[in-house]
Amino acid sequence: MTETILPSIGAPFGGGYFAGLHPTEPGIAIVVAPRAEGEAPDELVWSESGDEAPGARSMTDGFANSEALNDDDHPAAQFCRGLTIDGQTDWYLPSVDEMTVIRRNLFPRAGVMPSQTAAEVFQKGAPEAFDLDWYWTSTEWGAGYAWVQYFFNGSQLSYGSKSAECRVRAVRKCPL
Repeated sequence: MTETILPSIGAPFGGGYFAGLHPTEPGIAIVVAPRAEGEAPDELVWSESGDEAPGARSMTDGFANSEALNDDDHPAAQFCRGLTIDGQTDWYLPSVDEMTVIRRNLFPRAGVMPSQTAAEVFQKGAPEAFDLDWYWTSTEWGAGYAWVQYFFNGSQLSYGSKSAECRVRAVRKCPL
């Protein structure tokens, strides 16, 4: 059996940057979209209505969540699903567990826990770095709320109001 050699965290891979291994899908990488094309230029709401979103409660499958949310009522997921980057059209809003991998491996800030990423292009102030701000995940918590990731201190919260405006960065899954 041959051993798969993983790209370095933050290395160009699959139309974006290698963020790490998918938490539940062996042999699958999480790829973060390039910031210029894959991060919404403005903060977006998770949902216009705040209603429950059937099919968007997976903690691990952001693609399935995003497919369930791909309509005019869900601007954050719709932005991601509408992207074509490097010929790839399978971009989506990451689930809360996928965002945990991204936070663990691409955290931009030094001097706090979690530790700053070793990937220079994702360190604070670098071109691909996440802002020290709130980012949506595709995982719904309940009517009116969805999970968010805070890149200022690494916190994840389940009570981000769906009508709040947060940052959005697309990801995709890619076989290794």
